[in-house]
Amino acid sequence: MDTLSLITDMFRHTAWADALVFSAIFGRPEVEQDEFILAKLRHLHVVQKIFLDVWREIPLNPQEADALDSQRLRLFAWNTHDETMRFLESLTPDALDRLFVLPWSKMATAKLGFEVADHTLAETLVQVPAHSSHHRGQVCARLRELGVDPPMTDYIAWIWRHKPDPIR
Repeated sequence: MDTLSLITDMFRHTAWADALVFSAIFGRPEVEQDEFILAKLRHLHVVQKIFLDVWREIPLNPQEADALDSQRLRLFAWNTHDETMRFLESLTPDALDRLFVLPWSKMATAKLGFEVADHTLAETLVQVPAHSSHHRGQVCARLRELGVDPPMTDYIAWIWRHKPDPIR
């Protein structure tokens, strides 16, 4: 499997896993309105959108998801996933190796206290599913605290299921 196909699969898995988490939330008002869950989901999905906008070189809106309720956030997430897939389809394997500067790299250098390394487009693409998985795990832990059995969203579980599309 080539790198671009693997990265595309990582994003397909992310869309599927995000949809599963939303399906565990809806129909449970106490979960849909839980501030911890909403904050993590807003962050997770706005970061997905911010990276997409950086890749496409369009203006960023870090507050874009701040006021979204769970229903509108789900639509925002679906739209971002769809746009991301279109972006990935436009890439060539050669594009993955080009250096890619994130607009917040200098801020990260100042905050972390060391010069951040150069990174490629491929490396920034891998960051998004990894970041999403981390926060999805936090949401699933909170679901368990609220008495909801969280869905199995592991990448391998998606493969075992024959890589299904997300259920919307």
